[in-house]
Amino acid sequence: MISRLTDAVRNVLSRKQSYRRTFMNDQGDLTRDGEVVLADLRRFCRASSSTAIVSPISKTIDPLAMAMAEGRREVFLRVAAHLYINEKQVFSLTDEDKL
Repeated sequence: MISRLTDAVRNVLSRKQSYRRTFMNDQGDLTRDGEVVLADLRRFCRASSSTAIVSPISKTIDPLAMAMAEGRREVFLRVAAHLYINEKQVFSLTDEDKL
């Protein structure tokens, strides 16, 4: 039991390091490419806006579209959690082309 728990913790830590190597430099700062990708994901995943989506046909909140948007948002929040970036950093990401 303890061996499986140790393996699970090792796997989580390894995955976090993989996320950090993908988006960050050795000092733990977002790379320029990391910022561009996260800014795009922030917009696409609606990370800093409401996930309530109004149907253009019925003019009411579309629960299926909202569920899909929440799923996207959950993915962004997972990436942000692995990178240890805070809400202020998320809001500072812009869609400007930084390359």
